Amino acid sequence: MAKRARPAAPRKPVKKTAKPSRAASHAKAAKPKAPKAKPARAKAAAPAVAARTRPPLPPPPPPPDPSRKAVELFERGFRALQQRDYAKAAEILASLVTSYPDEKELHERARVFLAICERQAAAAPQPQTLEERVCAATLAINRGETGQALRMLADLAREHPDHDHVHYLLAIAHGAAGHTGDAVAHLRRAIELRPSNRVLAGQDADLEALRDDPGFHALLNGSR
Repeated sequence: MAKRARPAAPRKPVKKTAKPSRAASHAKAAKPKAPKAKPARAKAAAPAVAARTRPPLPPPPPPPDPSRKAVELFERGFRALQQRDYAKAAEILASLVTSYPDEKELHERARVFLAICERQAAAAPQPQTLEERVCAATLAINRGETGQALRMLADLAREHPDHDHVHYLLAIAHGAAGHTGDAVAHLRRAIELRPSNRVLAGQDADLEALRDDPGFHALLNGSR
């Protein structure tokens, strides 16, 4: 018997894989790549803050040079001598000798000028009239020679007790010497002798030493 041919086994259908669509492929291609992380840079170290320090104090001034002070004093005495103010020149030069004992060279020159002052003072004519003596006392007050002015004015007050200007000058001299009571007493007498001295006393800078005294204010206000 003839053999029957076996029927051919059916073929399994081949599954076709779906091709991606163009939009999907385009989206895939357009997907951005993640940027690569850059290595972190090390931060520069902050510069160290300079410590604040106070500026150094200036050096102390040098002490005064005794020789320079002595020379200045000598020059003042010499100028007074040139101006024929022998009393003032003698006072300054004598102060130089006593205050600066180490300045031997200046001492020798100062003593020469002191001798000149003494000779000139002895040769100078002494004030004789009342006006001349009042003027000499006024000059002594202006030079700061209060003791000499008081002696001259005391003599004048004994000889001329009713001279208002003598009492007024005595008030100034006693005030400069710190004798407030005597100054007020002489000013009271000067006002009694000449009432216009009251107005003058209220404006006179030479009576500044009496400004705080109640008796002085009483005189200016017209009470005794």
